Amino acid sequence: MDSLVRMLGVALLLSATVNCGRGSVPYFIPGSATLPSCSEPPAFNLDGSTWLDSGQVTIQTSGCLGASPGEVFNSCTLQWVMTQTGQDIEIIVDTEYRILGRLCGDVLHLEGGWWLPVEDQGQCTYADDSAAEVGIQMEGSTLVIMRNEPINAGTGFTATGTLQVRGPCDGSYDVTFNTFIPPTN
Repeated sequence: MDSLVRMLGVALLLSATVNCGRGSVPYFIPGSATLPSCSEPPAFNLDGSTWLDSGQVTIQTSGCLGASPGEVFNSCTLQWVMTQTGQDIEIIVDTEYRILGRLCGDVLHLEGGWWLPVEDQGQCTYADDSAAEVGIQMEGSTLVIMRNEPINAGTGFTATGTLQVRGPCDGSYDVTFNTFIPPTN
């Protein structure tokens, strides 16, 4: 794990160096995923909602020093803030990264990338050496959104899916998002 953390730290340092030339925050990190055109209206209005992610990252390829394909790491929670106009959603992750989304019915398609922190020795310190920037890949870029039952969270929502991501190595992120602040409407 320490080697993975060091490798991800090096990757993050390199990414930070590249970020300097990308302009102002929020950064957009491209992956291979693109937003589909769809005629199905959005099933929900998520405008103004704030979400928290949690899940596990499974390493799929070599490339992350000290981590082998098949190794699993717990992710650290970040804040995802949604602004929705019709089907299109802009998501600001951790106040620093911009992800684009399109809500077709109850399926949210994603494009872009963000900083994906993972636990370091069983805890989330959010230190620079605990993560790398990743891009969302086409083969796993959708989340299914469900309204929570009143007993769970009233008007809140949950979204689940497996995002395919690429940074210094490829991984899959089995993720659950829960609304921290539900939409006001």
